[in-house]
Amino acid sequence: MWFEGWDDVFSSQEWGKYPGEEFIRFVARRFYSVPDRKAVRILELGCGTGANVWFLAREGFSVTGMDGSRVAIEQARTRLAAEGLSAELHVGDINALPFPAESFDAVIDVECLSCNSLKDTRATLAEALRVLRPGGWIYSKTFCAGMTGEATAVRLEGEPRTYVEMREGPLAKRFGLVRLTAEDEIPEVYGAFEGLEWDIIQRSDRNRSVKLGEWIISGRKPA
Repeated sequence: MWFEGWDDVFSSQEWGKYPGEEFIRFVARRFYSVPDRKAVRILELGCGTGANVWFLAREGFSVTGMDGSRVAIEQARTRLAAEGLSAELHVGDINALPFPAESFDAVIDVECLSCNSLKDTRATLAEALRVLRPGGWIYSKTFCAGMTGEATAVRLEGEPRTYVEMREGPLAKRFGLVRLTAEDEIPEVYGAFEGLEWDIIQRSDRNRSVKLGEWIISGRKPA
């Protein structure tokens, strides 16, 4: 469920230029010791303007990114070309990945699934499972329930924590659909993956007037 307003967001501001520390740590722990990094194939869902794609390409991995926004993909291509880096980038639907089964060693979600309904999230995770090689990793960074703005948000009918509009807080107005995740939902939503681990990042913003949290979830496709 891609929100067309993202084209406006990507067009109107410089966005997401560098990867988060948690993502860098995940990649380092899982893949830095691999002798041939080019042999490691990593797919990012909702890659946006390519902060994580840029990092992975610089580190020598084979990286593919997909996003619904042509604006974002063109910005990512421009940045990579300016630095002599390469990646396979696609404009498309993350619920219907155009890749063969067992193609990737990791699938990455950094606040992409949180912009999708629970129904669509389940479909996307099923696709992620399909394109992962046995033993391949899922990495998902997604917003927690309880953040500022949830109390006054307009809920999507039939889903417990999916909102068609956040009226206040850090995700207000501009970002379309927002889905927040409670801890007890994680084992069920990501249950197709084994060895699940999840940690939480919590912080405030604007002189502590805004509260937000994010889950860092990882697991593996059964071998």
